Amino acid sequence: MKTRVTAILAGMIVLSLLISCSPSKETVQYEGDPQMHANLKIMTVDSKDDFMQDYGDLFNAKYPNIELNVVSFQEGNLQEILKQEKPDIFLTSQNVYEQLLHKSKLYDLDALLNTNAFNLEGVHQGIVDSLRDAGNGKLYGLPSVFLTKALFYNKDLFDNYGIPYPQDRMTWEEVLQLAARFPAGDGVSGLFMRDFYSLSEDMARCYGLSKVNVKDQKVTVNTASYKSIFQDILGAYEAKAVVLPEVDLFEVYDPFITGASAMTVDYYYYINHNIIPAKAGTGDKPLLNWDVATAPVKETNRDTSPYFNIAAIFSIHSESEQKQAAWEFVKFVNGEEFAKAKSKTNGFTLPARTDYIYNPEGKNLGAFYSLRPDVNPIQIDYDNVPKGFYTHMKEIISSEAKAVMVGVKTIDEAMVSMQERGQRLLDQK
Repeated sequence: MKTRVTAILAGMIVLSLLISCSPSKETVQYEGDPQMHANLKIMTVDSKDDFMQDYGDLFNAKYPNIELNVVSFQEGNLQEILKQEKPDIFLTSQNVYEQLLHKSKLYDLDALLNTNAFNLEGVHQGIVDSLRDAGNGKLYGLPSVFLTKALFYNKDLFDNYGIPYPQDRMTWEEVLQLAARFPAGDGVSGLFMRDFYSLSEDMARCYGLSKVNVKDQKVTVNTASYKSIFQDILGAYEAKAVVLPEVDLFEVYDPFITGASAMTVDYYYYINHNIIPAKAGTGDKPLLNWDVATAPVKETNRDTSPYFNIAAIFSIHSESEQKQAAWEFVKFVNGEEFAKAKSKTNGFTLPARTDYIYNPEGKNLGAFYSLRPDVNPIQIDYDNVPKGFYTHMKEIISSEAKAVMVGVKTIDEAMVSMQERGQRLLDQK
């Protein structure tokens, strides 16, 4: 008996030694050594120069011994890059973030963020909640920047005609009604949008409508819901409350910039792409007294917006062998120190940290942060439709709308044609 007990104890000792000597799962601490040495691979759609300018140079100033290697990818070669390069860090859109989640490729950050040191409450909570929803309550990535739309308005035009300023959380119907209050006879329109398609697409997204049912391979434009949108736009166009001049995306000057339209709806980059260049071209002469309200919303849910583009989410590869160094990077580029350093720079995106918004003119930029992302936005499926389908569908809708505008077709005839032409396009394999 004694011999048997001795053998069992010896076996337990050997087993414990084997366990203690075997490789263990890396334990990541909130604070790592700034002098640590590491070589990190970062998977991103950015070029190396852009990435280093946006993130890497500032990081290396604090962590000089961590080398950053950029691995570029596109969604089409995502799996190939994962397998060949084995990146440590991902910088992705929300769509790719969710793909990686489904494949269990992301490291759970919740334990590291469960501290006041990081100040997660300083990050746009609607975006954080959206990422948690995707992770079944857990957070596997941190958002650095995002894009969303707002309603821009010319305060002087509203003041001149005694019309109240736009309010946050207006619906598209309310915006069009407000636009109709401006006197078209004075050469002033209430709302400028780039073209018919852009306005109809924005309204459709707000109402959760899609032009195609990819699962059934059916175009879904000839419906009562789309007809209501088209009728609202065409009615406002005929009353000259809305102008749709087909302005190119790269065009800087438009009716809103020149003071001929009282409102427009666009992304944050409209400030840096259109308003600021126009102001620079006028010297000391003020060109536009503008401000913003939230983008139009759906009447049944006035607190969410479908226009969010969470374009830069940082995550750690669950299989990375350098998780501590990877965490140092993710923590740094999403932290307050980095946000403060970047706060005085003009960009085309908004910082996810709400305390560090660049706003030298004191505009109501909180309008970009007031709404929460729609947790069930319409997803555009490019993989299961013919190449170029959505571009051609835009051309079809635009051409049929023009036919109605000039009186060649009725709205019903145009919608039947949109449906039939679109379906023929979708059926091409």
